Amino acid sequence: MIDWKVFRGGETIDPPLGPATACTGLLIYTGEGTMSANLTLAERAPFADGSLDGGTQQERAEAYRSIISYAGTYEVDEPTATVVHHVKIATFPNFVGADLTRTCVFEDENTLKLDTPPMKMGGEPLGSHILWQRKGAR
Repeated sequence: MIDWKVFRGGETIDPPLGPATACTGLLIYTGEGTMSANLTLAERAPFADGSLDGGTQQERAEAYRSIISYAGTYEVDEPTATVVHHVKIATFPNFVGADLTRTCVFEDENTLKLDTPPMKMGGEPLGSHILWQRKGAR
């Protein structure tokens, strides 16, 4: 992930995790039709208790607040330049079972912008896009 923008009218605001410069992400598409999208704050505080099932309620809340991740299968519709992510697992429970449609805009051969239709953020529907760059293309 090289950029993430959220739009409120003509204004650009920070994504839900914070400024895009403080975030990182990974998008994977396999030839077999599996996909995974992960967005996170680049720096996340570790739990004081290093146990996998550890963490205070506050530490767990902050960990959940600092990541958006989902995976499943995908289909590309070339005539409409869209990709549909069929979500099977997700950190945000409301995504599970959903079909998330994204418009694909190829900025160049190594850079893909996925435009997202408005979705609720902070209680209001906001559009966004994420700019992805192919590994090793920088």
